Amino acid sequence: MNSKKIFIWAPFTSKIGTIRNVINSSYSLVKFSKSANLNIKLINVFGEWNDFSDEIEKKNIKTVDLNSAKFINNYNKEGFLKSRISYIIIFISSFFPLLKLIKKEKPNYLIIHLITSLPLIILTLFSFKTNLILSIAGHPKINFIRKIIWKLSSKKIFKIICPSNELREILIKHNLFDESKIIVIQDPHLFVKKINILKKEKLNENFLENGKILISIGRLTKQKNYHFLISNFNKIQLKYKDTKLLIIGDGEEKFFLNNLITKLKIEDKVKIIGYKKNIYNYLKKSNYYISTSKWEGSSLAMIDAVFLGLPILCSNCPTGRKEFINNDERGFLFIEGDNEDFLNKFEKMYNLDFSQFKTKLVKAKKESKKFTLLSHYSRLSNILDI
Repeated sequence: MNSKKIFIWAPFTSKIGTIRNVINSSYSLVKFSKSANLNIKLINVFGEWNDFSDEIEKKNIKTVDLNSAKFINNYNKEGFLKSRISYIIIFISSFFPLLKLIKKEKPNYLIIHLITSLPLIILTLFSFKTNLILSIAGHPKINFIRKIIWKLSSKKIFKIICPSNELREILIKHNLFDESKIIVIQDPHLFVKKINILKKEKLNENFLENGKILISIGRLTKQKNYHFLISNFNKIQLKYKDTKLLIIGDGEEKFFLNNLITKLKIEDKVKIIGYKKNIYNYLKKSNYYISTSKWEGSSLAMIDAVFLGLPILCSNCPTGRKEFINNDERGFLFIEGDNEDFLNKFEKMYNLDFSQFKTKLVKAKKESKKFTLLSHYSRLSNILDI
């Protein structure tokens, strides 16, 4: 029997949540597929996956080097303009190597994430039997250029994967793809065995020892709206003296946010500790999870928090979290950017009795099972017919 080839294209210029999803999705195919003739390869475009080589090798995920634009790893990609220049470099330098790879290997499926314009254009311009699967994560800006590329390539796309029904409805509304091609598959985020190990790692963090900890996780960017969170927490801690706020993440707003904390004189109540590879031991020590984002993808830190038994309070920003929380059934939603609504919803969360807390938690943990590797594999394998 001939081997079924599944190639995965996911070049990235900064370390974002989609990277973990790509690794977990690839691993789910390796781990759960019963077919010995499945050939899965992750395309290493310019060496971006080298930092994850130990993990990829341990999970038996094969890679194929495109040998293109390796110098981009040393290029400063921070900021809007520099990141866009890097996209152009990747596109130009990878065009012919990717074309050659597809011609030579003839993969049955090519699953594409992140910088997707190049494979979309190649499979539109050239005739291949490869089935193209476009994975759309987060809350994409459907600008003019993206609309043109998606519209022109739509007939060559086999399936479109998105992580939420809300995003699916947005794509349908734009009328860029055949509705029947758009499939909802939640991100493969929860690796239960690993989480149970990581949550037990010891912490040397005195800040977490006393009081009720509010935790928020994500890059320190405008998107996450930490200015809103810190400003409102200042009001919370005046009423609820036992509360503290822990923020895990790095980013361009770090200096600005630390200045705000100093200005409000709440340095003993708020702490920003930077990026942490393991967040589960911090979540285990916390009491509430809060996200004030202006927009989000699948809010994977929210899923982590629910899995570890924390009540959640999130903005009603697009996309995905509204359908997860579902009218405060599995947590609390507040109107994004609305100070009064945020404070009211926090008070409701803080004053939950045990019965209310348990009801929400049971429903939330049940919903979170859609984000396990096995659940993701079950849906993806149906598309791939494996």
